[in-house]
Amino acid sequence: MSWRGTKPFLEPVDDTALVLSTLPSMLELFQTYFAQAPAFGWNAFWISQSLMLVALGCDLVSWQCQQRRVILMWLTVSTIFIGTHLMLLEEYTAGTLIYISTLRFITSIFTTNAKFMWGFLVLILVVAGLTYEKPIDLIAITANVIFNYAAFRPNDKTLRLWTMLGTSIWISFNILIFTPAGIFLESVFLLSNLAGYYRYYIRGTKNLT
Repeated sequence: MSWRGTKPFLEPVDDTALVLSTLPSMLELFQTYFAQAPAFGWNAFWISQSLMLVALGCDLVSWQCQQRRVILMWLTVSTIFIGTHLMLLEEYTAGTLIYISTLRFITSIFTTNAKFMWGFLVLILVVAGLTYEKPIDLIAITANVIFNYAAFRPNDKTLRLWTMLGTSIWISFNILIFTPAGIFLESVFLLSNLAGYYRYYIRGTKNLT
């Protein structure tokens, strides 16, 4: 039996038409997402986003520094802006936890004693218990516990791995609370960490073999 001249089981799909057909749904999704902004008040929202751009600038400067104390000083300034940005968005649990991170960075300038990890962990849990308002706060709490653990890792490799995990969780939190500048900052931070990890622990290992 010949199949010549018969109609194929699957019709060819016009990729352009398929893409165009999805545009209305995509636009509606973006409109719904960006419609959340007025809930915070436009002034507070735009100020918060501006603060995140300043924080990104501080992070970029820190990545160019070599001295550990200088890096931590810039990260301390960055977390102050990040915490204030969260307060403006009325995310009080997350904002307070970021301020605790500021204290942790300041402490790390002077000591790397792992005993401080447990002190900050207790502080995180106490503050979380006192300020907890909604289930989404659990994401911020989880990320901060991971960041706290990462800060006291004994070597750069495990520090990077745990930090990347915490950053991934924090990006999801930023998406849910609607902070585009926050999503951008944390995404840049994650990509930078991934690039550094690849450079030192993947490509570097291959070059040694």
